[in-house]
Amino acid sequence: MDMTDVVMLVNTNRGNGKKESLYRMHTLLNKLNNPEKNVSFIHIAGTNGKGSTASFISQILIQANLKTGSFTSPHLEKVNERIRINEQLISDEDFISVTKKVAAVVEDVENECGERLYSFEILTAVALLYFKEKNCDIVILEAGIGGRLDATNVIPVPEVAIVTSIGMDHIKVLGHTIEKIAKEKAGVIKEKGDIVLPPFTSSVNQVFQEIAENKQASVHQVKVNKVQNIQLTENGSTFSYKPFKMLKINMTGKHQVSNALLAIEAALVLRQKKFNISNQHIVDGLEKTYWPGRMEKIQENPAIFIDGAHNPEGVETLVDSIQALFPKEKVTFIVGMMKDKDYMKMIDKVRPYAKKIYTVSPDPYRGFSPSDVAIELRGKDIEAESIGSITDVIECLKTQPSEEKIIVFGSLYLIGDIKRLWK
Repeated sequence: MDMTDVVMLVNTNRGNGKKESLYRMHTLLNKLNNPEKNVSFIHIAGTNGKGSTASFISQILIQANLKTGSFTSPHLEKVNERIRINEQLISDEDFISVTKKVAAVVEDVENECGERLYSFEILTAVALLYFKEKNCDIVILEAGIGGRLDATNVIPVPEVAIVTSIGMDHIKVLGHTIEKIAKEKAGVIKEKGDIVLPPFTSSVNQVFQEIAENKQASVHQVKVNKVQNIQLTENGSTFSYKPFKMLKINMTGKHQVSNALLAIEAALVLRQKKFNISNQHIVDGLEKTYWPGRMEKIQENPAIFIDGAHNPEGVETLVDSIQALFPKEKVTFIVGMMKDKDYMKMIDKVRPYAKKIYTVSPDPYRGFSPSDVAIELRGKDIEAESIGSITDVIECLKTQPSEEKIIVFGSLYLIGDIKRLWK
């Protein structure tokens, strides 16, 4: 087995079973001697913000000298990004070694269940086994889709669970109302566990409060009235919260302040559980955090940002950032989205701030038609032009005037390609 075989197993579309229970995952982990039972976890679910929140918490724990595993998705450039210890990517050698052990039992599990395992289930098992073998003090586990039936939800009661946000994404899988989606995400709440939440609307709040009450779980919600002095810039933000004065983060946008607040609350819960986390660990961890592809500035003049916004909530967050950062300027957008998304509705959200919109397909099979979208935008009196390939996007970026503000968004595949080729 080499890395090509690993990628084929853990990162291609396989699996034919319905997600009606976690039976397949439990069967797989049983055959691996249940590595999940020997690790402490922080479990993160939510529509957007999971990766950034995980990264904030990871850096706080690293400052506290805890050996910290992270399992996140998707990756931008290489699959190794998904499995990290102290923010160091799993090596190809370790990836191959652990995947071999998991692959050795896959056929038995599939015969026993009468269904093929999904790649994400196999990858989750690889991550759990790796973290156990490396004796991590604590592991941050990011749910893939939903929570209740997500492959990551096989873990025992985590030290703390977090739900970052609730939005209308993956509705075919999770449900067609915000409350149904909330109920799926709330599946990460376990008996007598702890859950950290942002401020939600009353109907979503009610879903979480009821499930937490039924599970006798403790709810820790970010206190909005304790957030003060928020200052946003193109290169990061400062804010105060509870005893913390003028905290600094190097990630752009008000939503990153929200993600940092969730990380602070989670760290305070862990401190109550006797993890040795000081206020200084929290301050230093937040300032050291970096998470690629989220309003990430890749060049100064012209200012080029890449952002992974690919669903309605993500695009609304992007608009908030534009309003805060460039209140008096128009922006040039490069957008590429999947054809199964309601892409025109999302592009319409940024249209009032657009000087020009370039369109490109993020994927030759699943991406929208850039020429059709550009024609439709021109029909709405927007200057629009389609671009043939990601390579052409790079050339386009290099020829923009130095005073321009440019934002590339619409798909994490697009962002990953831009990052890789920009280097």
